[in-house]
Amino acid sequence: MVVVTLVAAVPAGTLAAATPRLTVHPGSVARGGTVTVSGRGCRAGDVVYLISPPFVGQAFVAHSVATRAHANGTFSRSVHIRTTIRAGRYLITARCGGGNLGVSAPLRVY
Repeated sequence: MVVVTLVAAVPAGTLAAATPRLTVHPGSVARGGTVTVSGRGCRAGDVVYLISPPFVGQAFVAHSVATRAHANGTFSRSVHIRTTIRAGRYLITARCGGGNLGVSAPLRVY
């Protein structure tokens, strides 16, 4: 019996770069303020929809904004927070390439 093992050659860093990620800075903001949402894991040129109840916008659904993924799959966008949102903790999610990115980032609004 002959056993053949196939090993794929993957350049260092390729798997880590493909791992989806979503961050928000600052993680805590006053109503009416602005945050920057950044991430990775989308294909180059994909439209990325950032979605959260505090966001001002209607790009995909209510309270969403859009940006575009760079050649390396990363994205970043400044987002305004609604002045009428209740203080509390919210999650930010993202969609690209026709599906959910699969990760979220926490945001506290005060």
